[in-house]
Amino acid sequence: MKRWSQFSSELKSADKKVRREARADLVGILCGVFLVVVALVSIILAQIPARAGVKDSEVPEGALTLLGTAPGRNGDIAVTVVTDGEKIYQIKIGDHKETDGIGTEAVKQLPARIFQAQSLKVDAVSGATISSNGIKSAIINALEEGGIQPAVFGGTFIYCETVADKVQTKSGVTVTLAKDWSEEYPYIYASWLADGENSEVTDYLVDYPMLKTLYEPYGFSKDYKAARSHQYTLTDVVETKRTGENSKASCWTCKTPQFTNMVNEQGVEVYGGSFMELATVFTEPVSCYTCHANQPGTFTVTHAYLIDGVGEDFELIDAETLSCGQCHNEYFFDPGNGGATTLPHSSLATMHPDEILAFFNDGSNFPDGQPFADYVNPRTGVRQIKVQHPELETFLSAGSPHRNDFTCADCHMGKAEAEDGTVFVSHSLRSPLDNPTLLEGTCAKCHEDLTAEVRDEQARIEAKTYTIGYELEFLTERLAKAVEENELDEAKLEEIRSLARDAQFYWDFVFVENAEGVHNPELTDYCLDKAAELCNKALGMFER
Repeated sequence: MKRWSQFSSELKSADKKVRREARADLVGILCGVFLVVVALVSIILAQIPARAGVKDSEVPEGALTLLGTAPGRNGDIAVTVVTDGEKIYQIKIGDHKETDGIGTEAVKQLPARIFQAQSLKVDAVSGATISSNGIKSAIINALEEGGIQPAVFGGTFIYCETVADKVQTKSGVTVTLAKDWSEEYPYIYASWLADGENSEVTDYLVDYPMLKTLYEPYGFSKDYKAARSHQYTLTDVVETKRTGENSKASCWTCKTPQFTNMVNEQGVEVYGGSFMELATVFTEPVSCYTCHANQPGTFTVTHAYLIDGVGEDFELIDAETLSCGQCHNEYFFDPGNGGATTLPHSSLATMHPDEILAFFNDGSNFPDGQPFADYVNPRTGVRQIKVQHPELETFLSAGSPHRNDFTCADCHMGKAEAEDGTVFVSHSLRSPLDNPTLLEGTCAKCHEDLTAEVRDEQARIEAKTYTIGYELEFLTERLAKAVEENELDEAKLEEIRSLARDAQFYWDFVFVENAEGVHNPELTDYCLDKAAELCNKALGMFER
């Protein structure tokens, strides 16, 4: 108090110099107090949740309250999302450390933008891109934690730097062969030819004896060898026992860009033609046109069914991933469209195996009104689905550890350097474990020994796959016995058949995926656990 009394006296002093210095001190004190107040208010405001949405009383019963966090500019951002999976009712932003006046603008504005659009496909707040992306990522995390596909609301963790072009159909173009580019791109062409070194063949029917029972009587029970590199696509499809005089032209899908171009120029009717009649027509294995449509350096999706298969999410997926995903996907030959090669999904949200199975099980999607079947087991009567090679769906589904970091090409192609110093993208496809530059440069930042990690994970998944495969074989034989001996009524048989069909689908989704589970261990375990659960439930019905 004495100090304030003295300060008051100085302000009233007859000495001008004393009064001037006292006033200056007063201004300094007031400025300091002002800054403290502003800081305190900012801290208080930062702790008040920014929110958008309906009143609590308007949130329908059964809506989920989901929590998610993600890094912003200065630390994690916490978000609460209230949704029923079809509509977002509330978005609340909780704790965060975003910069006042910059990141906090995203905190204030973005929830309302997302709520009003009912979509994460809204622009970031100007000047606060990192904070905006952090908020979106936190919402995505919250949705995934609640089992809701973020793609329902236009959200994705998928890395996308380059958007692909879409093929122009009936444009009159023909396929430029790889050799025709050899002089202009000698190193890329040489690396493409070198892909032929990947010639090892694995006979799955030898390594996995249960397949002859599980795939009976489908072609895969008679001949099932691992696909070799792109250089062998023409040779292998002709030599396999799965094709023959009665095979449809659709079997040429993904085996040659010349067939792809034929479909693009003449229409889907081509799929229903004769496989054998085209055997002498095609000369080019998978090559340049497949991914570039005669325009080197430009990514073009030439398989139109993939464009339909990702629908409005096309621009959310990087061009390099889509290029590979044209062939590395789960497809079927649509009986309602002349046997045209078709994907059983139309968006990222419907790529999950649960959604794919639901599509196949819905008879209204097919002309005979029955659930789709690639073949029917003659001894059990089960309408079986033969999954193909769902690398695209596995890599892009929730749980994938690197879908937001890399494209397929980042890991399986990579840069190479010629003797003259020319740097180019190698077209000799390899496992990332065979790429020392990638392992020692990129992977080593997060993995002390990625090769060991991958091998251990693959061994674990392989053992689990083997075990459940034999359980499914046992179920098949037990069901066949029940049918043969007429020991169960038809209603119970149909229930067991349905369980067996679904169980084998989930198992097959893992078995035929070429990364042996490591593209998405979380999804892999989900599918195998689901297969085991359904298989055991079916077996339990024989004991009732």
